[in-house]
Amino acid sequence: MLIHRKRFWLLVIYLLILLPFVGYGAFQALQTKVNSPLDWVDGTFPARADYDRFREQFGNADTVIVSWKDCKLDNPDLDQFVSALRTDAVFKDDSGQWYFERVISGREFYLSLSSPAMRLNDREVHHRLDGTFIGKDHETTCILVSFTPAGLLKRRKLVSEIRSALETQCQVSEKECYLAGPIIDGLEIDLASKDSMDRFVLPSTLMVLLICWICLRSLRAALLVFGLSLLAQGITLALIHYSGESITALLIVLPPLIQVLAVAGGIHLVNYYFDAVKDPQIASPAAYAFQVGWLPCLLSAGTTAIGLASLLVSGLTPIRLFGGYAACGVLITTGLLLSLIPGVFTVWPLKQRLKSTNETEDFEEDRHDIWYFLTTILKRNHTVIVCLALLTMLGAGLGISRISASVRIETLFSENSKILNDYGWLEDHVGSLVPIEVVLTCSPDVDLTLREQLLMVWDIERSLRKTSMVNRTISTMSFAPRFPRPENLSDELFQYQLNEALTRFKPQFMNAGYLKEIDGKHLFRITAYVSALNDVDYNACLEQIGTHVESALMNKFETVPAGVTTQQTGIMPLVHEIQRQLMQDLFKSFLFAFLIIAVVMTIVQGGLSAGLVSMVSNVFPPLMIFGLLGWLSVAVDIGSVMTASVALGIAVDDTLHYLTFFRRHLDAGHSSRESVLYAYRHCGKAMIQTSLICGLGLLVFALSSFVPTSRFAWMMAGLLMMALLGDLIVLPALLLSPLGRCFELKPETDHNH
Repeated sequence: MLIHRKRFWLLVIYLLILLPFVGYGAFQALQTKVNSPLDWVDGTFPARADYDRFREQFGNADTVIVSWKDCKLDNPDLDQFVSALRTDAVFKDDSGQWYFERVISGREFYLSLSSPAMRLNDREVHHRLDGTFIGKDHETTCILVSFTPAGLLKRRKLVSEIRSALETQCQVSEKECYLAGPIIDGLEIDLASKDSMDRFVLPSTLMVLLICWICLRSLRAALLVFGLSLLAQGITLALIHYSGESITALLIVLPPLIQVLAVAGGIHLVNYYFDAVKDPQIASPAAYAFQVGWLPCLLSAGTTAIGLASLLVSGLTPIRLFGGYAACGVLITTGLLLSLIPGVFTVWPLKQRLKSTNETEDFEEDRHDIWYFLTTILKRNHTVIVCLALLTMLGAGLGISRISASVRIETLFSENSKILNDYGWLEDHVGSLVPIEVVLTCSPDVDLTLREQLLMVWDIERSLRKTSMVNRTISTMSFAPRFPRPENLSDELFQYQLNEALTRFKPQFMNAGYLKEIDGKHLFRITAYVSALNDVDYNACLEQIGTHVESALMNKFETVPAGVTTQQTGIMPLVHEIQRQLMQDLFKSFLFAFLIIAVVMTIVQGGLSAGLVSMVSNVFPPLMIFGLLGWLSVAVDIGSVMTASVALGIAVDDTLHYLTFFRRHLDAGHSSRESVLYAYRHCGKAMIQTSLICGLGLLVFALSSFVPTSRFAWMMAGLLMMALLGDLIVLPALLLSPLGRCFELKPETDHNH
């Protein structure tokens, strides 16, 4: 015993030494950093490769669109605002490098096209810019600000400075200006998620502690379990920081996962200790709690860690990170629980109240507790309950086939949020906000003059305008002057002069950002704008645009000329393609994790049939919740899908604790009914306490106005309740049915006789 105490104190000393490093690392890991879906894949991802090529050619599409009610073509304040964006020191780093690639003013475009050199009347200018840089009223315009990669890292500060410059130069307050674009999307998501964490982490933490205290009826035990869950979270977060990573949109569910598993394991061990304290025949309750609980704790941690580690096979970075760190966190949590809880109770034992007369009766003779009545009901009705559960799971499985995923901005925020209000105003008063980019490349040896190349651009643009999803387009031809044909000039000579004049305008095309000349190649840019809020499938739109581009070239030339190539890309189609791929990989990874856990369970339970029966209660929670979402036609997001891993972890933990005691009593020669009752009385209360503590603690986040956070809380609470139902009703019913016979030990044949 003395040796055990020394080991415990050494462990405590080491943890105290590490505590400052853990606290610092956890704090740094939780700091708000720029998290972009573009970082989730590398250049081997086809859509990412296309977009990277476009960025190398024409610069970043990480933009902010700025407008307000008085952002009119005749408002000279726009020039002062644009000048401030281009020259103010706050928009440059210490070495004077600009944080923006370009600042494009709709007013400057309008004045440029209205110059005498362009020979365009007002109607023609509006025809070229309406719906892109000029609104439906023919007066409202906007400013586009493109960020450099360095500027993207400081987007929060720069967006704030943009608003300040707007207020200084144009006397427009933050409430009166409208901002949108990929930069604003990412920033608002970061701010909303951080706001949810700041507002609800403390209430959630206090709720977990309070319910833990109420359930355990011991402040010291509650503080121990709660403190260990915080320590496990802190060590896992510190591990993320010191390995060079930070919390991303997908890793945000990692702390709740660690907390749930730590509280679940801690509650079980504390209840084992309480049971031992009540028994005067047990000399060392802390040692008894360890002896009883180490096997189910290690089994649940091992199976959960293996399932999570299976995510490492994914080709997508955030899924690999989640799987690796979650697996490490689960193992760290289990090590802390098995070493510190018995150690603390060895050094500072708790005094529990003595049992009442009824409580001191033998398990088999006590007919007055809830577990006895529940066992009796399940024994009588196990066939009905099992059939009903399996039919319900079958129906839920059909519902999952109907489930849909959504990654749209309007599914992330409430209808009255400022970001959706800004998007709505900009689309109503300026134009569609999502650009789909088409790049037409003509090599130096292509047998076409510049005029013929520009006519090819014009034909493609006219074809794109006929596309149902495309609202407006803008291209190199939008900045070309009008050349009236002089009388008595031959067609051949006019074409020659026109080509020469267009060649002289190449610098203007380049300044507009719609022509690049690289190694003698001409790269013409055509931008098609689609809605940010309507139900548009951006990837389908990309394919449709590609079809129209090819059709336009075929109609003009019958076959695409040698040396002419096209590509279609766009930041929003890329983001949606990445997120859709993530969604698919998460579903596949969950199935893969489930299969691995099922294999492990068959080994642990000593048979294929026993392992498969034990997996029913593990698959029950995610199947029921996601099946219900499918039947209700509720679209799920990435955060919602991640809850399935959390549910699998908690379900496996409770299942293994229950089955461990069931098998021990069954192997001792007792009947399945007696073994079910024995497992209930050892684990049932702890399973209920775990679900209540974690479910109600997480349910606090349901009050968040940030939809993914609120949805995560509701789904976690639902999954925990379903896991409790699966482990307390479905699993015991299966064990009491004929399927439970697969857990019985087969008598070995004596070959000596």
